[in-house]
Amino acid sequence: MNIEKIKYYIDLVECRSFTETAKRNYVSQTTISQTVASLEETFQIRLINRKKTPIEPTEAGQLFYEEALVLWKQYQGMQQKMRNFQANQRETLSIEYSAMTDIQTLLSVIPAFRKENPLVELNLNKVLLKNISDYLVKGIYDVAIAFDSEFEGKKDITTVPLYAGKYQAVVSAGHPLFDKTSVTLAELYQHPLVMLDTSVIGASYDLMVQHAQKDGYQPQIAKTVDDVETELFAIRTENLIGFFPDNYNLNYSSDEIRMIPIEGSFHTFVIALGYLSVNAKPGIQALIRSIKAHYSISG
Repeated sequence: MNIEKIKYYIDLVECRSFTETAKRNYVSQTTISQTVASLEETFQIRLINRKKTPIEPTEAGQLFYEEALVLWKQYQGMQQKMRNFQANQRETLSIEYSAMTDIQTLLSVIPAFRKENPLVELNLNKVLLKNISDYLVKGIYDVAIAFDSEFEGKKDITTVPLYAGKYQAVVSAGHPLFDKTSVTLAELYQHPLVMLDTSVIGASYDLMVQHAQKDGYQPQIAKTVDDVETELFAIRTENLIGFFPDNYNLNYSSDEIRMIPIEGSFHTFVIALGYLSVNAKPGIQALIRSIKAHYSISG
């Protein structure tokens, strides 16, 4: 299958328009239409619902899109690694992460790693938390940095802990809890919450609910959102409470929005580096050695 067909289809699902997809790829609208028809003929199933405006993928089309996205990422990664090796004779180590708090745990390790491994190029890629372990298992990325809960039950993935912390309540000025130096569980769960949607953070959403129930409470999740920026907006404008890792940098003044410790909570987390146990890349082992030396991890 021509890789361009994959790219055209991905763009079509994301643009939801034959015209815009054609413009994005500098081809005719007929080319995009023929590409989709060819894919539908190959798989003998309808991929796009052309009766809706804007267009939408069918159920089969959504499945095809998700798999096509994986293939396209693999292809792009292969291209990057080959270009890098050809130009510099370097090994490329692709690292996926979902939030800046993940990368912050790695920053202090990088200077020593680069000094000792000048021929290893680090390539960072931000992805949705829910895709972290799946992309790692499928070989799209070499290393993942994320909450260790995303690696649970994945027998093929080996992890190295980088940071352990607690979630804190995030509230804005005007909220009843804003002036508290800490909050009890009883105080916390009296108020409605905002969380990132399960389509974004995957298992971490259910884990938060389980932790709340373990605390003895049923959380009042009033709203779910697709990104941190929207979550902070809801916290500020709707007086909702959010949950953020204690190492998160809010970039707000303390008189606008605050992170407040939660007393006696099970809401803890560990940020870990994960990699496939069978991945024999020298760069991975070199990175792990640097991490263990920096954090004084034995074994």
